[in-house]
Amino acid sequence: MEAELQQLAVIFQQTLSPDKDAIKAAEQQLKAAAQQPGHCIKVLKLAATPVDGSIRQSAAVNFKNTVKYRWVPSEADLYGGAQPLPDAEKAQIKQLLVGVTLSSPPLVAAQLSEALSIICAYDFPAHWPQLLPELVAKLGTEDLGVVRGVLQVANNVFKRFRGQPSSNNALAQELDMCQQAFLRPLHDTHARLSGLFPGLSAAGQGAGVEPLRQLLGCMRLSFRIFYSLCSMGLSDATEGELGFWMDEMHSLLTYENPALEEADAEKEGVLDGVKTAVCQTVDLLLEIDEDTFKPHLQRFAASVWQVLMKVSPKPGQDNLAMAAIKFLNTIAKGVFSGLFAADGALQQICESVIVPNLRVRPEDEEMFEMNPTEYIRRDAEGGDSDTRRRAAADLVRSLTERFPAEVSRLFTGYITAALADYASNPAANWRSKDCAIYMVTALSVKGRTAAQGATSTTQLVNTLDFYSGQVLPELQNPKLNDNPLLKADAIKFVTTFRSLLPKEACLAAVPPLVALLGCEYCVVHSYAAICLERLLSLKEAGAGRGLRFSSQDLGAHLQPLLERLFAGFKLPDSSENEYLMKCIMRVIGFVGPAIAPVSAVCLQRLAAMLVEVCRNPRNPSFNHYLFESVAALIRHGTAANAASIAEYEAALFPAFEMVLQQDVQEFHPYVFQVFSQLIELRSAPLPQLYLQIFPPLLSPVFWERSGNVPALVRLLQAYLTKAGAEVVSGGHLVAVLGVFQKLLSSRAHDHEGFYIVNAIVESLPLPAYEQYLPSVWTLMFQRLSGTKTPKFCRFFSVFLALFICKHGPAAACQQLDKVQPGIMYMLLQQVWLPTLASIEGPEEEKLVAVAGAKLLTELPGFSAAGPQAALWAGLRKGLVDKMASGGGGGAGQEEEEPDFEEAQGYSAAYARLANASKVERPVLAEIPDPKQYVQEALARVGA
Repeated sequence: MEAELQQLAVIFQQTLSPDKDAIKAAEQQLKAAAQQPGHCIKVLKLAATPVDGSIRQSAAVNFKNTVKYRWVPSEADLYGGAQPLPDAEKAQIKQLLVGVTLSSPPLVAAQLSEALSIICAYDFPAHWPQLLPELVAKLGTEDLGVVRGVLQVANNVFKRFRGQPSSNNALAQELDMCQQAFLRPLHDTHARLSGLFPGLSAAGQGAGVEPLRQLLGCMRLSFRIFYSLCSMGLSDATEGELGFWMDEMHSLLTYENPALEEADAEKEGVLDGVKTAVCQTVDLLLEIDEDTFKPHLQRFAASVWQVLMKVSPKPGQDNLAMAAIKFLNTIAKGVFSGLFAADGALQQICESVIVPNLRVRPEDEEMFEMNPTEYIRRDAEGGDSDTRRRAAADLVRSLTERFPAEVSRLFTGYITAALADYASNPAANWRSKDCAIYMVTALSVKGRTAAQGATSTTQLVNTLDFYSGQVLPELQNPKLNDNPLLKADAIKFVTTFRSLLPKEACLAAVPPLVALLGCEYCVVHSYAAICLERLLSLKEAGAGRGLRFSSQDLGAHLQPLLERLFAGFKLPDSSENEYLMKCIMRVIGFVGPAIAPVSAVCLQRLAAMLVEVCRNPRNPSFNHYLFESVAALIRHGTAANAASIAEYEAALFPAFEMVLQQDVQEFHPYVFQVFSQLIELRSAPLPQLYLQIFPPLLSPVFWERSGNVPALVRLLQAYLTKAGAEVVSGGHLVAVLGVFQKLLSSRAHDHEGFYIVNAIVESLPLPAYEQYLPSVWTLMFQRLSGTKTPKFCRFFSVFLALFICKHGPAAACQQLDKVQPGIMYMLLQQVWLPTLASIEGPEEEKLVAVAGAKLLTELPGFSAAGPQAALWAGLRKGLVDKMASGGGGGAGQEEEEPDFEEAQGYSAAYARLANASKVERPVLAEIPDPKQYVQEALARVGA
């Protein structure tokens, strides 16, 4: 092995060390080495070198990440210092990658194959035409291992066509090219594999089963590739191949071999994987072209039905069961739903397929207790699309639409029987009631949204009667820890039907829900928190869309609710329970300033939790809602008592200092936002502590992280607004303008740079920054003459308007002339006028309207009769048109309450705190009606 590769292997070995310092040092070495030409090639070669497997895998992961961030870096990656890989290095990688991937061990090959997929997303097929010919050439080998590797790579390449609309013409052309190049070789390869099948199948017992497993793995991949090639619709090429593939798929769908069953019930068997691929493919074909698939429907429907009759409850067969049920569901939704109308067919499918798959399984019960986080993700958060229960429930809904009377009759019987079974022995037969609740939900819900839950029902079940008779009593059971899974079902029922149940029925659930926050089972107290949070955020239907419940409805429950929520973090598996924290956030925002009587206790608890998570941040969602709760408490607590802000600072600053001193990077954006919020709530002058914090904020290390930028920019704006004189007297303005320069050079962050100079113009007297203005203008002009964008032109026009409104058009012209005499008119002609119509937002429109009127009426030498008469007339017309289109902003706009819908939450790019949102000061408050101002100004000059 080359010396360079040996040295690289040593570094990768160090990254696997148990010593944190050794890992950090090795990562720094890799980071430095990554800047050297050819480094990515060396890492790829190391992944291909027969050294320790962990080193090869580590190198493969590093290679994949390098490709991800440097093949075509995003604007944010470039801002953070990522350098694009040179074209020559890219070309060399593409020459080597397929061969290295095919010759590598499975774990290494998986990482390299993912890297190949990333490259394909950018370069295939236009910039990598050699890829398919290379894959086709390697398909001809007799080595099943190589064939499998080629098919795996091809499968990853063609996945890009799945789920894409046929209206995407560019992608459709690429798909057509792939079909022309790969469909026939795939056919021939599969036919060759199929020819091997009888012999290997006959020998496929005992030790001889392994070659058969390998063969079936290859055949499954060829089915998945055919699936991808059909994903955007059947073409002449794929339709011509359909008969061959349907015969091959049906042959394996009906094939049985007990020797291929997995001993591990959790693991999917290779034959089950093949049958799953078949069910997924025929389901796709039926969805995209019912008429073309019609000749094959009867035999596949019968065979899939037989497969379902043999599927066991083992988790390893979950994928097969779900794919088969989904195929039946597609039949039920389409023109061939009459297949279910045969005598006894509906009853058989309900009793043999749907009801068994709606019942809770031992695996579900184990997950409920042992892995509550995953249970909640699948059951409560809509992540159950990959569960048998969800597939069976979807089939119920489709059959209900087609056969409402028959399905209602059958399920009424099943529900009645299940509830009677439960009533006969509640302790032993609780699973029957669990199934009954699930059946009622599946049968009833017709439409739903994340914000409202169920929005319409089938009317086949009286949900209010079921709630009153079966659900509410379960919630009100004083034994909090009895039948926990049933309690979770009952809570989920309320959550699902919250917008359709009467207000009084929902309010009746609040006391038991508060009590259930004390249940020791994580799923139950998490579901109670989810339900309460969604009840408090529920909006009324109709035009007003106000909240359905008021703080008075919460009334006496507020204090016990908060006590139970905070106590919940001491329950098992809930030390960082994001659902409890989100509910706390919602409660604080819901009651608003009425939080004041308990704000001190809330502040103490939240501050202590902040210190704790700063030591070891683990759950990003929990951390986000924790900071949201802090911001909400500051917002509403200080609204009730402005003098209490010092108490918030005293309680929170220890945690914030820990974040900055220990460089807890994921918390920086949060801390900067809360600092901004506190500064904006204070009156000038700021306490000395804030002024001490300011200089370090200008350190480049903070600004190199793209996610910090929006929060830091807002913080600079807050400082300039409340402590502008101190910023200038402290000699910090040059550093602030240095930040502006860095931001202005980035297309992703140039608007943030304008926010900074806007704050300087708004907050500081002209003499404080006049000496720097020529440099500021010059930087802007360089962007305008080089890499201007529509966004940059809009922000530049607004900045120029702000300067004109603040200091007058004559002063603006004088400052611009220092850079280039007469440039004002050029800017108006080439930037302002073309951009004017696209400027949006009440404040921005108001600025350009008032500034436009000032230019037309106050700029010396600029008039309808002067040398720039044509420009003056164009500017006047643009301004009048802007006013006529509704531009110019409005007066008296009220601040809206932040809206927390389900999308609100943690984001890796920039975690914005909605509760810490900046309260914007109205610009030009002395001009309430800009349209009137423009009319009066033009009237004064007779225009």
